[in-house]
Order: sequence, then structure tokens, then C-alpha cells
Amino acid sequence: MNIGDTVGIQCTVQPGPFSGERLISFDTVDGPISGFVKDEDLKEISGQWYVRAVIRRVEDDVLGVRVKGSFFTTNGLASVPRRFALAA
Repeated sequence: MNIGDTVGIQCTVQPGPFSGERLISFDTVDGPISGFVKDEDLKEISGQWYVRAVIRRVEDDVLGVRVKGSFFTTNGLASVPRRFALAA
């Protein structure tokens, strides 16, 4: 996984307030983040949901990613454990 690559970050998904939008939560090294993303940025594989993200930073076991959407406590930038990322 390299800077600029698109990956999927494991997340939980619930209905959103508008059609075409979902409420998601995902874990980061600083705690969980929740917010709204468009349906097209989500993918379900074998019952597990993933939200699309672009890698902006690569460290040993942590990826700095940018997730498009509207989040409660961040602007979409997050540091996630590499084990939660799926190569796209």
C-alpha cells in the first residue's frame, strides 16, 4: 500500500438521513469516527462493509487516509491501523 492508493477501510453502516447517504463508523488509532458518506463510496464484501479512502501517509502499522464525507469530529483525515485496510 502506497501514498495515493485507494483502499477500503472496515466500517459499520447504518441508514442515513437522505437517500443515497449512509451513517458510518470506523476505528482509528485515536478512537472511532462517525459521519455520513455516499452509497457509492461503500462496498460490502462477505458481510463486512468498507468505505473508500485514499492513502496520504504510510507508517509501519498505520495508514494516514482521507475519506470523503461529512464527519462529526474530523474533516475526513484519519490514522487507521493497516489491518483495517483492504487493497482496492
